[in-house]
Parts: sequence; structure tokens; C-alpha cells
Amino acid sequence: MALYLIDYVNVNVDTVTIKFGRTIKISSLVNANFIVQTIAATPSVVSSPFLPINTITDYNQISRTLKLYWDVQLVSGQDYLLRVVNLFDAVNEKIAEEQVPFSKLDGATPYSITSFEEPDYEEILIGDKSVRTDAFSAVQILAKNPDFYIKSVEPVDGDFYIDNSFNDGRVVVLFSARPATNFLNDHYFKIQRKKIQRQPSRWESVPSQISMHSWKPEVYIDFPSTDATPVFHVDNKTYFITGYKYRIIISKDIGI
Repeated sequence: MALYLIDYVNVNVDTVTIKFGRTIKISSLVNANFIVQTIAATPSVVSSPFLPINTITDYNQISRTLKLYWDVQLVSGQDYLLRVVNLFDAVNEKIAEEQVPFSKLDGATPYSITSFEEPDYEEILIGDKSVRTDAFSAVQILAKNPDFYIKSVEPVDGDFYIDNSFNDGRVVVLFSARPATNFLNDHYFKIQRKKIQRQPSRWESVPSQISMHSWKPEVYIDFPSTDATPVFHVDNKTYFITGYKYRIIISKDIGI
């Protein structure tokens, strides 16, 4: 299943967490666009399944993560479908509907996702939604300062697979101008990875070193080696683990 809108969904007894793969127009994040219905020959729509969405507290624009809070008790043993409809992206284009089947179970694991399983690749997946050149929202960056934006990222968008020792663990982000040095930290550059597996997995933080060229507008993000005592940007080391997907999230608040 091609995931054009949703990176992953985590359904539990209290909440549904949706990680979007694209920047979403906040005004389209309303309850009517998140429909829960039974999976049956004659589906039954669950009335008002979630508490009212408060986009200030329930939606994280940086990680593009929405948290929905259940307002109903679902029936154990029943298969359900979460339909995400009528959402718009940052450039006001309507996004095609996506559907997430899940089951209400008994016991310690009350919900089971039955879709959005990632393929069990042996290679390292880094393209698509991993290294993003829009820094959360290029629209928001340009609105703040049209002369400051990301020009390119190495590896480039489309390099889905990289070597374990790619560029000695260094990712290069080329800006249109030199960012202020006070932004060169993990508050503004978040480096994450997650294991590629058939069950949903969580992104975990990866310790890194962030620096900048002495005069070029290049920011260097160095991943740690896999040694017991990690090193950064050293020849003949392994930096990217096979079977993991990597991404770098760059804050829209970075400035010159």
C-alpha cells in the first residue's frame, strides 16, 4: 500500500496517533474528516468517535503528528476502518482519502493495526519522507524570510538507499544563506531512525554532531558510528545500520 498521506498510525485504548508524511493545512484537521466505521457488508459509522480536536494541543506541526482522543467505547472483536478524508496540504491541494483498518481486541493489547505494514527491506531507506528539503513547510519559511531557504540536501531526495558508511556518516544541508550559530543544536535539527519491520515502530532519537562550514552556508549533520565508543566523520566506519530508516527533521524556526 503506497503511503502518500500517512507515515504510520498507532491505535490504542485512549488515543489514535497519526504521523502525516506531508504538511497538512491546519484548518482541515477537523473531527468530520476522521471517520470510524465497522468493516462489514453494511458498514455502521461510529457517531462522534473522538473528542473535539484542538489543533493547538493535539497537533504538532514540527513532527506533523496528530493525536485523537477516543470519546466512545468500541466493541471487542469488531473490525473497524479509520477513514481520513478531505484533508488539504500546505499549498491547498486536496489529498486523496486514506483508510486504516484495525481491530478491537481484548486483553493487554486492545487494538491491532491490520495495515500500514512496512516492507522488510535489507537496505537502508533514506529517501522520500526521511531527509526532507522543505524543512517542515517551505511555505512557512518563505513567508517569514523569502531570502532564507534550503537549497539542497546530500544525499539528495530520491536516494532511497545508501551505504552503511555513506559520506562517513555526514549529511550536508545547503542553505541559501548561513544560519545563525545558535540554531545549530538538536532543538532545531532532530535526527531520528526506526527499524523497518512489519509491525508499526517508533522513531527514536539519534545523538549527532551539528556544525557549519567556516564560510559556506553548509550545515553538517554527523551521525555516530556504531562502535562501542562512537566517533563522528571518521573513515572506514559504519554509521547507518541495515534494516533501519533514517530521517532528519529541520525546524521552520531556523533563521539567519
